[in-house]
Amino acid sequence: MLAVWSRRPLAMNALTPRERERLAGLPPRMRGQWLISRHALRVLLGLLGLDRDTTAHTFPHRRLSLSHIDGAAVAAGAVTGTAALHGFGVDLEAERALRVDTSRFFLDPRERSWLASLPEDDRAVHRLRLWTVKEALFKADPDNHRTVLLDYATADPAARCGRAHARPHPRIPFGYTSARLHRGHLSIAAATRPGPPPCSPAPESERPVPALTFDDVAERISATLSIPVAGLTPDTRLRELAADSFLLVEMAVDLQEEFDTVFTQNELREITTLGELAGLVGVRP
Repeated sequence: MLAVWSRRPLAMNALTPRERERLAGLPPRMRGQWLISRHALRVLLGLLGLDRDTTAHTFPHRRLSLSHIDGAAVAAGAVTGTAALHGFGVDLEAERALRVDTSRFFLDPRERSWLASLPEDDRAVHRLRLWTVKEALFKADPDNHRTVLLDYATADPAARCGRAHARPHPRIPFGYTSARLHRGHLSIAAATRPGPPPCSPAPESERPVPALTFDDVAERISATLSIPVAGLTPDTRLRELAADSFLLVEMAVDLQEEFDTVFTQNELREITTLGELAGLVGVRP
């Protein structure tokens, strides 16, 4: 997944006609925050290779989510494994104290019991963290028009990264991760499609596929960077393809999504040739 944090508004001269129309329909007091949210979303859409007109995407979304606080916003999206995604959600909250009596509206008895077991000074922080987790889980559920936050339960409320489930959808697995961010809390959640029932044939998308080859990777790079595939060999150096480091990042994101794989920035920094890049993607020597 990728997350983009922004305090900067989207420039007025960068708005599409539909974005201008949407902005004009908002109350004046909401327009500044809307532009900040759209800036975060616009950057994310560019990195993911999706339509950069932010009005083309509605929420809840299968692989995108958006959240904001006063003067800042975060947009998050899934990069790989999107075929298995059922929904995706993000929530950002500034550091603040939630009233103690609000817990019964979003925490089940087991979660409230765990919270009550903590030292009193720690409860406010974890109450707010769990609020963002529940909000992210709620956003990750495409059928959330029928649910409330209390319908989502964590497997372990102490875990900053873990499993969860929605009571109305017992067969749909949920997962989440949470972290402190800029004196606030950020949580990201995803729901995945349930697996096939026992004895059912595997869907076409899950059946074995032929081994990935260097030519597969080269053809994708050729299409992404608009360069002839004939000139791409395992010894081709990455810097010969794109002097702009942003283009290299865009190419890496595109490869991860196309071939449903993931590799870290540290791994990417260690490679210099297309052959080494193909190895990260999954091509075997």
